[in-house]
Amino acid sequence: MAAVRAPPAGECPTVRAICVSRFSHTPPGTIRETCRHAGQRIQKGRIDDIPEDDMPADDMPVMTSEPVQIWVVSDGTAGMRMQAVALADALMRARTDWACEEFTVAPHGVVRALPRLAGWLPGLPLCAAADSQLHRLPHAGQFPDIMITCGRRMAGFALALRRRARAAGTPMRIVHIQDPRVAPRLFDALVVPRHDRARGPNVLVTTGSLNRLTLGTIQRAMMEMPSRWLGAARRTAVAVMLGGDNRRYRVNDGMAAAMGARLAEFATANDAQLILLASRRTPAGLVERITAALPANRVMLPRDDEPNIYPGILGLAQATIVTADSVNMASEAAISGKPVMIAPWRAATPDNPSGEAGRIRAFHDAMFAAGHTVPLGATIPSGPFERLDEMDGLAERLLELLGR
Repeated sequence: MAAVRAPPAGECPTVRAICVSRFSHTPPGTIRETCRHAGQRIQKGRIDDIPEDDMPADDMPVMTSEPVQIWVVSDGTAGMRMQAVALADALMRARTDWACEEFTVAPHGVVRALPRLAGWLPGLPLCAAADSQLHRLPHAGQFPDIMITCGRRMAGFALALRRRARAAGTPMRIVHIQDPRVAPRLFDALVVPRHDRARGPNVLVTTGSLNRLTLGTIQRAMMEMPSRWLGAARRTAVAVMLGGDNRRYRVNDGMAAAMGARLAEFATANDAQLILLASRRTPAGLVERITAALPANRVMLPRDDEPNIYPGILGLAQATIVTADSVNMASEAAISGKPVMIAPWRAATPDNPSGEAGRIRAFHDAMFAAGHTVPLGATIPSGPFERLDEMDGLAERLLELLGR
């Protein structure tokens, strides 16, 4: 493999020949691993000063001589990474000849703290010093046609890398997910949930969080589930998706006891088999405490020695209960079109059945109003439920916005 020259000052501190994940037009969840070296795809030029008013690339020519290359760049945060990957997936379903690579970086503190300045001032460092075994860094002197980032921490990195791309003569476009807390016009496109405040002519608004699930992937995953789960379908199977600790509150013993009691009443009233699924944020011991509160013959748990049953369980279950702390899980469950019930951790009221506050409450209120979800009650509602299906439509709107 050819040697890679050292990056110029201000670039990522560690750049070397690396393996990258290149997505092809395959079902979501399938990643084909290929290896390529950090060779030059374009001629790197010097960094010239670019006036701030010239930052949006609406009038820059779109290069079409090569297949469109997408980069998904994240700081490794699971929720942020998956939303960016989901958007790339949707774009490649619409444009089957496009390709995508994924990178993980640690944005430098300067570009994190001063994102507006990062897109204007040349020479600012992009990345913090990091162990190269933990961070997969974009190729030096090479830029994609479209870069997708997510979360406030990545906004400055996106603006800074686009500045370098333009100085090198590449009309790279940046698509950022979630409100970056700087002017939307600084980006080529923003994709924000309805409960975020950012709005503008280049802002695309969604109801739920972005995810890779489709009705087809749910159904295929259901068919691949271990045979023991098929028995659950003979009863009223209800998936229970547990979130957990978050920036707003921690799930304490009182919350866990109240949730367990409520789920036990629900299982008995509906003669239901509850299938408990933990998330990354579920605190240690929570599943055990809730399981102990349920009748022994009313609960099923995944086993360590079997394949991941998610998302197949969304196809198997007749309904789903999601704890109110999770926007992502509620969005994913609503893809099924089946009853999705939101269970609050904190005290709920008729005016605020989710028990949440701020942006999370606004999300749930919108989902309730649109018929995607309902507050958890004593019985499974009969519906109808409006299936949340946004990704392909979002991709088409984004392609139109980018002139692709």
